[in-house]
Amino acid sequence: MIQSIQRAVAILDVMKKPDINFSIKDLSSQTSLSPSTVHRILATLVDCGYVTYDELSHTYKLGHELISLGIVATHNTNLQELSKPLLKELSKRTQEDSFLMIKSGNNGIVIQKETGPNNLKIVENFGYEISLHWGAIRKVLLAFQSEEFISNYVKNNLKSTPTRLVLNPEKFIQELEEIRQNKIAISTGDYIPNGVGIGAPVLDHDSKIIASLGIVGTAIRLNKNNIENNAKIVSEIAMELSHLMGYDG
Repeated sequence: MIQSIQRAVAILDVMKKPDINFSIKDLSSQTSLSPSTVHRILATLVDCGYVTYDELSHTYKLGHELISLGIVATHNTNLQELSKPLLKELSKRTQEDSFLMIKSGNNGIVIQKETGPNNLKIVENFGYEISLHWGAIRKVLLAFQSEEFISNYVKNNLKSTPTRLVLNPEKFIQELEEIRQNKIAISTGDYIPNGVGIGAPVLDHDSKIIASLGIVGTAIRLNKNNIENNAKIVSEIAMELSHLMGYDG
């Protein structure tokens, strides 16, 4: 399987040249793969939309699905770069670790992080990926999905959290609706005892969620005396990043 992927990547790499269509012979020559192997891989790439086939000339060129992948990759890179100074500001103002997360299937994954000054931390590292119903920042990602996605998620994935917090499906859906309306989520003890999270959505020019950001700390520091003020700060920073990403609301 890995060898097949490497061969497919080699073919796509050759096809990056602009305004050129490639025959099987061309690709076989430039990749040192047999014509039969090239043909088999191209057939799969055509089915996936990564390559298109011209029946008149019997040649191939890169397909539209790669454009979509490129746009997403560029978008995420810009998002991460633009978020860096804002996460620094967020950590400075709240004194907590701040995070930027995106949806990955049924999980939320950390793609950017800024460390706060406190030594006692709730550890979340780059690439850390857990279920969307665990913690405020990830709940935001879930709350802004389609009704169909949320319904399927609640039906198939709403297991108890690591702290054995059992969620009632109806109440959880209501919680998501409130998060969507208020554009803020606050959670306590979802997946770490005495852990507190505050999250808010990052929206694009179509008012669609592209990420969520927020802070995670302990209940000792994030308490009833400062939780509202910290939630306000998280909302402000999330809105600022949203505006940088084209949101005009």
